[in-house]
Amino acid sequence: MTSPALPTIGLAGDLMLRRPLPDDAFARRPGLAAAREAIRACDLMIANLEMPLSRRGYRVPKHSNLRSDPEVIWSVRELGVHAVTLANNHMMDYGPEAMFDTLAACDEAGIARCGAGADQDAALQPAWLTTLGTKIALLSVASTLPVESDAGPGKPGIAPLRVHFSFEVDTNLLTEQPGTVPPVRSWPDAADLERVCERVRLARREADLVIVGIHWGVPPHWLSPYLGLLAEYQRPVAHALIEAGADVIAGHHSHCLHPIEWYRGKPIFYSLGNFLFEDPPAFMEPESVLVRLKPGAPLVVELVPLLLDGDGFPAVASGSGATWVVEKLRAMSASYGCAIEERGGGWVACPA
Repeated sequence: MTSPALPTIGLAGDLMLRRPLPDDAFARRPGLAAAREAIRACDLMIANLEMPLSRRGYRVPKHSNLRSDPEVIWSVRELGVHAVTLANNHMMDYGPEAMFDTLAACDEAGIARCGAGADQDAALQPAWLTTLGTKIALLSVASTLPVESDAGPGKPGIAPLRVHFSFEVDTNLLTEQPGTVPPVRSWPDAADLERVCERVRLARREADLVIVGIHWGVPPHWLSPYLGLLAEYQRPVAHALIEAGADVIAGHHSHCLHPIEWYRGKPIFYSLGNFLFEDPPAFMEPESVLVRLKPGAPLVVELVPLLLDGDGFPAVASGSGATWVVEKLRAMSASYGCAIEERGGGWVACPA
């Protein structure tokens, strides 16, 4: 008897497209065409949509604001993306109106979405996806929460997983060495973490695979040299979500690669880097990966290294470029119980 085919589920990082792709975009950019082919090798592709899609709303006073025309959603679909996470620090950049327009744009294009909604309950609802008979629950939450962006009872916004922080001040060191950057301590809000874990537990009852997309971490431009690549709250949050029943944690926001960790046999991608970020600021890094998950016992995790060009568009890395991306990710993941092995001409992440 032939065993039923298992799906290949793809994960990509941050996707921010300022303008709809022109008709000849893939002809003009062979690297982008190759990246699309890598995506289309997956039965289901998930990415983080980093901007609202709207012509309405008002510019919220914050550090940086992003917005694109709703027509961009058709280019997202053309790239091969089937589902998007929306809980991120830009989804409310132009207020609730623009967020609601984004939900409508995704629905019109047939792209599943989660992480934002009319209230907290709606924002925390998973997107339910089925491919080749495998039922997948996709949840989206954010620890990157501009003022008033969080959803609440009767309040539209993104699904929050708040983080508290403090600065550890060594007065002796500051006296001896004025200007020293203090370490930043951070920890998750207990009520928020429990609320999200309960949603994971509920999804676990029905889903064959539970994926949590989370917007978190610190981009390199603002990273404290004391604490390494991860903020203190990230590992406890990831471990709690796995313990609640998540099979995969897909992180984004830092716009660079962060480690892969294996915890209780489940992969945690602390940051996949940018997938496509048009006209990127200088602090963003060009290395990225597409992840291809193959459910089973054990879960197979394939990595497709990407390099983004100066315009922020991806290409599948090859030769020395691919080696550079893989070695960078291997070095940062080694202390997190993750090995990256070459198999069949590609790369696989597995428990060390």
